[in-house]
Amino acid sequence: MGNSYPDDGFFYVGITKRRWQTRWAEHLRAVEKGSNLHFHQKFREEREAGRITYIHHKVMAITDDLDKLYNTEKFLIEGHWDDERRLNMIPGGKAGLRYLREHSILNDGVIATPDERDGVLDAWLTGHQGKSLPPITIADRWQDEAWAAAQICSRSDRLSILQITAIRDLATSHCPQEIAKRTGARVDQIQSIIAGNTYSRVKGVP
Repeated sequence: MGNSYPDDGFFYVGITKRRWQTRWAEHLRAVEKGSNLHFHQKFREEREAGRITYIHHKVMAITDDLDKLYNTEKFLIEGHWDDERRLNMIPGGKAGLRYLREHSILNDGVIATPDERDGVLDAWLTGHQGKSLPPITIADRWQDEAWAAAQICSRSDRLSILQITAIRDLATSHCPQEIAKRTGARVDQIQSIIAGNTYSRVKGVP
């Protein structure tokens, strides 16, 4: 609805190797053909109820590096995973591809481009009418490095991802005592991080 812009409303994060306008046109065609993706179903529901007053597109990043493309999508979807407005059905990036393969939605050895994943998912949903997607378990979530890092650093008595990143950066040219002054971490924490004994799954700021 117009009064929800720009801080509210349903949203979908996607990636494409082509012009975003081309990808959007494909989404609209899928909507009209009765696609079972949550994004397309919700679009039809909201349109039929007269609740769509605007559609906003935002290009979050442009890159010619496929890994960066996947990592950015994963970061954006993961950061909004608990948001009920999110229309993405699976994790982003390679975590999503892993989910599709682990649940035999995408066969091993089959290469799906960023633009083909939605079609693979819709084909499974169409062939399994009435069934829900296999649940994304905690074990699945812990395989996602960004999610794992966020959980590791979530407690108030833990160092933040920013602190850990700064410690590793400063370790190349500063002693632990100086790093402690700059980051607020204890010397023993700093030494343990530098030695690789703690926070090894926290890779840094996305």
